[in-house]
Amino acid sequence: MRLIGAMVCLSNTLLGQSDSTDHQLTNHQLTEVVVQATRIDANSPVPHSNFSSEAIAKAYHAQDVPYLLSAIPSLVETSDGGTGMGYTSLRIRGSDPTRINVTINGIPFNDAESQGVFWVDLPDLAASASEIQVQRGVGASTNGAGAFGASVNLDLSKVDPEPFASVVNTLGSFGTRKHSVQVGTGLLGGKVAFTARASGVYSDGYVDRAAVDMNAIHFSGAYLDERQSAQFHILSGHELTYQAWNGLPAQYLEDESLRTYNSAGTERPGSPYSKEVDNYTQRHFLAHYKRILASGLQLQLNGHYTKGFGYYEQYKADQSLGSYGLPLGFVPDTVIPPMDLVRRRWLDNDFYGGQFALRWLPGNSWKPNFLLGGAWSQYNGQHFGEVIWAESFTGAPNDYRYYDNTARKQDANVFLKIEASPNPHLTTFLDVQIRGIQYAFLGFDNELNNVQQTAMLGFFNPKIGATYTCSKTWSVYTFAGIGHREPNRDDYTQSTPASRPKPEGMLDVETGLRGAGAKWTAAANFFWMQYQDQLVLDGRINDVGAYIRTNVPDSWRAGIEMEASAEINKFLRLSGSASFSQNKIPEFIEFRDNWDTGAQEKIVYKHTDLAFSPNLIARGEMTFVLSTWSTSKASKASKTSEVSATLVGKYVSQQFLDNTSNLQTSLPGYFVNDLRVNYDLTNVIGKKASIIVSLNNLLNAKYASNGWAYRYVSAGYDARPDDPYTRLEGGDVYHQAGFFPQAGRNWMLSLQLRF
Repeated sequence: MRLIGAMVCLSNTLLGQSDSTDHQLTNHQLTEVVVQATRIDANSPVPHSNFSSEAIAKAYHAQDVPYLLSAIPSLVETSDGGTGMGYTSLRIRGSDPTRINVTINGIPFNDAESQGVFWVDLPDLAASASEIQVQRGVGASTNGAGAFGASVNLDLSKVDPEPFASVVNTLGSFGTRKHSVQVGTGLLGGKVAFTARASGVYSDGYVDRAAVDMNAIHFSGAYLDERQSAQFHILSGHELTYQAWNGLPAQYLEDESLRTYNSAGTERPGSPYSKEVDNYTQRHFLAHYKRILASGLQLQLNGHYTKGFGYYEQYKADQSLGSYGLPLGFVPDTVIPPMDLVRRRWLDNDFYGGQFALRWLPGNSWKPNFLLGGAWSQYNGQHFGEVIWAESFTGAPNDYRYYDNTARKQDANVFLKIEASPNPHLTTFLDVQIRGIQYAFLGFDNELNNVQQTAMLGFFNPKIGATYTCSKTWSVYTFAGIGHREPNRDDYTQSTPASRPKPEGMLDVETGLRGAGAKWTAAANFFWMQYQDQLVLDGRINDVGAYIRTNVPDSWRAGIEMEASAEINKFLRLSGSASFSQNKIPEFIEFRDNWDTGAQEKIVYKHTDLAFSPNLIARGEMTFVLSTWSTSKASKASKTSEVSATLVGKYVSQQFLDNTSNLQTSLPGYFVNDLRVNYDLTNVIGKKASIIVSLNNLLNAKYASNGWAYRYVSAGYDARPDDPYTRLEGGDVYHQAGFFPQAGRNWMLSLQLRF
């Protein structure tokens, strides 16, 4: 079997059916509907991790996907509100969310313009996932945003052959609660199945007012027969989240009484503005069709449409109406002084497209297996802002928009994957992708006129690798791949053609070994990632007066990732991972504002660390099976019970907030412990009853997992008494910094009943 993991095919994975027997499938077998051409198998030379639905269910309460993936080597998770819900994100090998490709059933989930991932838009998504695969590094060819740090693919395509109903209720610290109901028909007549889920997630947040009010639905239907399958999904999520984007002011970081302070909404006199919220709805429509055309030949067609709309609302004090295009003749011959106002910044977008995958398996192990795939998508985004309240009459009509622009982005790619086994021990892999992008947007030309413009980019992304099986236990592999990534929306709209940054490029080399026995696994992976023109913030102001990201000609990451797990006996299981890395810029130039002269000072640094790139990330997990029992009677289903306790510890070393390696703008290293107790009953209360009790941050560590910094020079003004974000570095050098503290000791309790 080849390329089994490169796509999830119409096969009975639970019963061990191979691809060569696809044409013999019966309607009653549990089947996979979607060929996911972006996935890889266990023998691939790409380092990766898989999380099954069973593993997810063991740890999942209501937290977002980044927290479920905490065990991935080189991964750091963070949450704006401090609880793992709402606005959350992850970094892998120091790469931020815009450099991590995320797909759902192979359909892009990254925002087409910012290239970021907003997990808050689809709350409780993990409840629908049958498996999550994470490929580290540039990975195999995928659809959507370029993958530099990793690719994350969520598989929602499995069909449960038996009818079921599931109810989940979660309670926790900070007023956290989740309520979810899921039902499935099983296979009706052996061919048709439907599932539906409705969820609500709520929390007051650890940070002041960082409340989340989220709800979601997921409805799916599937048709299966011997030679074809079809499936559709409707996913809809709505989130109302109080903003916590500013971070904790640097001066408050060591003050326990101010650790949860939130500056959002505080521009309003008196109490903070109660509606300083992000209010957004996103709906996904996915359709998948697979057909077995001939022996060894399969075709997959996918279509998708995403509708997103919403706004974030802000109270702004002492605003000059000229910056909002007012009075613009609304009140002739009248000078209106600065005033307080409330504004909404809207986004209304549509994203749609199609994909294909044609797979040929000749059937002989020595013959090459081929996968030809590709995709096309278009994004249409409308960005506009409204002033919905002002403390004095402005003369503007109620529907006045102070900015209004549209953007359109088309993305197309085609790739060919070939896998061959010249002998029983060696498997070779070739993956070649061509990707093209056309982005139309409203931006500045070289004369600083704001006009409609178009940027066109083309990328060639080849990858090659091999795996050699040394024995039944051990194998070694090597992989090399080139990836490219386009600049994001702000890079285009806040620059001119003369100052616009170039795309990023990266060469990724991976090599390692894997071992697996009956009760243990082990792996070690070495990586070297050489960047060309990596985009970083250096403090520079471009020709339109904006702080922009600029290209660093040379930068690199190198490290080793190790993983191991072992079942010591039937009562004790151990697992862990550690990654050691160096992440460097040979020469970095910082442009520092001088508030006295209005100019920028240039400081050259040698061999500094890349921002947000810890040199050590280590995690260990110990599971004790406290008690088990099982009964079996001829007339009744077997009843089982298991109680287990899992202790987790994770260490993340120091991270710098910028590329200067300045200790005064850094995140200290931190160590966090979690304790989880699982109590599972099978055929005692319904089909299965599960209770999960978690004590998170058991030792009550005080730490921050994310932040930002801005450095400047001022001899004439010390802003510290007026601005708690400001700290003195020394002499006339100051910086402003914000930190995102995470919750101290907290608990969560979940009860799931499945019938």
